[in-house]
Amino acid sequence: MGLHRRRVWEIAKGFRGRAKNCIKVARQQAEKSLQHAYKGRKDKRRVMRVLWNQRINAAAREHGMKYSHLMYGLSQENIQLNRKMLSELAIFEPHSFKALVEQVQFMKSRPAAQQLSSRISIGIPERYRPDIGQLDISYLQGGSGSSRGSSSSSSGGGSSRLLASQRSYRI
Repeated sequence: MGLHRRRVWEIAKGFRGRAKNCIKVARQQAEKSLQHAYKGRKDKRRVMRVLWNQRINAAAREHGMKYSHLMYGLSQENIQLNRKMLSELAIFEPHSFKALVEQVQFMKSRPAAQQLSSRISIGIPERYRPDIGQLDISYLQGGSGSSRGSSSSSSGGGSSRLLASQRSYRI
């Protein structure tokens, strides 16, 4: 016996036929209705997520961008807005949403080295951030990098520790 009698009658209020009069049938129907309510709460979340995705897609296409490109660009930029908030921005704050789309479009148009150097500085204190001049981006351009692949035989197996200012940062 899962439910108490008073709880069953509270749930069964409004049911049709014997489901509102007989305790045995009312208990079965009440338990089934609670199961349906549980599934309904899960389905509601699924339906709302689909709705948010559609709204974001429509708003992104107004600005000339696909939904998947927008979401990927936002994740690459470490902009952590969930779909519900993006949907709300698209409806009630179209200028803010447009700014997000333009930020993603701007980052897509930048060269790879600049994108990577801006991503590396997120969350790193200012004193530890490398200057763009110090970055070794020759591996991006197909050249031979100065830090990998070139083993120096004159080091004699000693430690190759460098000061932070002498390090060539690889991304």
